[in-house]
Amino acid sequence: MATDEGDAFLTAADRFLGRADAYAQGRPSYPASLAAWLAERGLLGGTVADVGAGTGLFTRLLLAHGARVVAVEPNPEMRAQLAAGLAGEVEAGRLTVQPGSSEGTGLPDASVSLVTAAQAAHWFTPAPTVEEFRRILTPVGKVLLVWNDWRGEEATFNRAYGAVVKNFLAPGTPDLATRVPEDELPQFLPGGFERVTFENPLTLTRERLHALAGSVSYLPSPSDAAYPEMTRALDAVFSAHQQDGTVTLMYRTHAFLGGVDASTR
Repeated sequence: MATDEGDAFLTAADRFLGRADAYAQGRPSYPASLAAWLAERGLLGGTVADVGAGTGLFTRLLLAHGARVVAVEPNPEMRAQLAAGLAGEVEAGRLTVQPGSSEGTGLPDASVSLVTAAQAAHWFTPAPTVEEFRRILTPVGKVLLVWNDWRGEEATFNRAYGAVVKNFLAPGTPDLATRVPEDELPQFLPGGFERVTFENPLTLTRERLHALAGSVSYLPSPSDAAYPEMTRALDAVFSAHQQDGTVTLMYRTHAFLGGVDASTR
C-alpha cells in the first residue's frame, strides 16, 4: 500500500500508464448482486463519487442500477477510455468524468451520498483520504471499498496462473497483495463497516488472459521487453487447462461498506 502522503495516488496513476486498453479488455466486471445489495439499502438513489474509477468497470454497474455518478480518475489514459466508453451516459447527464484523487476529488462539500472505490483503495493514503471523503459526503453518507481477488481461491487454474505471474513480478513487489488487509481497514472506515462477498468467476480466452496480466501494475505491461516471455508462459498454462478455447479464473468480490465518522460506531 502506498505510504507517501503527497504523491501516493499519482504514483499509482503513473504505474498504470500504457495499460488502459489491457485493463478495459482483461479485468473482470462486478456482480450485479452487489449492486442489488446496495440498491436494497437505498444507496444508489443519489449521486455517487466513484474514486479511482479507472476505465469505468464499476462505474457501469452503478449507472446500470440508477445512480448518478461522478467518476474521479487521475490517469489520463484510463479517464479517456472511461469517457469514450460511456459517452452516452455523459451526454445524458448521468455521468461526469473528471481528474482527481482520493485526497483531492474536486467535488463540492457534502455533495455525494456514497463514495465508492473499486480495485483502488490499496493505493490511497488513509488519513487525507478519510478527510476528503468526510468533506464530500452528506452527513449520513457511506463509503464502499471493493476488490475482485483471485488469490486464495482453491481452483486449479488459479494456482497455475499464480505460479506463472510470480515469475514476472516487478522488483520490490513483496507478494501478490491486491487489497487492503482487513486489519488495516479501520484506517479507511473509522465509523465501522460490514463485509459481504460474492463469487465472480471470469472466463478468459487466450487473448483476454494476456490482457488481464498486462493490466496488472506489478507485471510487465504490453510495451515492456518481458511481456512476450510472460505471454508465452501464460500460453503454456492456458493450453494445459483450456476447454473449448477458454479457462476460468475464480474471483471473489469483497465489498466493505461503512462510514468515515468515528462517532457513528
